[in-house]
Amino acid sequence: MKNLIKNNILLFTILPILILSIAASYLRFMVLYDYLVTYEGPCDPEVEVCFEYCETEECDDPFYYSWIEREASELIAICGELDILSCDASQECQISDKTCSISFCNSTVDTNCEDTGNNPAL
Repeated sequence: MKNLIKNNILLFTILPILILSIAASYLRFMVLYDYLVTYEGPCDPEVEVCFEYCETEECDDPFYYSWIEREASELIAICGELDILSCDASQECQISDKTCSISFCNSTVDTNCEDTGNNPAL
């Protein structure tokens, strides 16, 4: 038995560590939902400074959005197992959300901002 352990010391040390790390990751991501989720949310360019996305070079039909970031566990509590895009409650931060934040475009940092000039926040 000592000879088996001595000859396979790498296997007997790395294999348990690998199994523990996989189990810990599964617990964190699949059971506890302990991670941040960032996704695009709605944005009104008349009121806020929004990110702008164009599908073509001419930018005939731009898409305006903001970034919403929150804990995955809060998102599951709000929407259940629904898709984020089909859940209306996920598109805005609630007062009870501890980690929810909405990020709008900052024209000094980002180049794809859309500002109509009507925004008093600038």
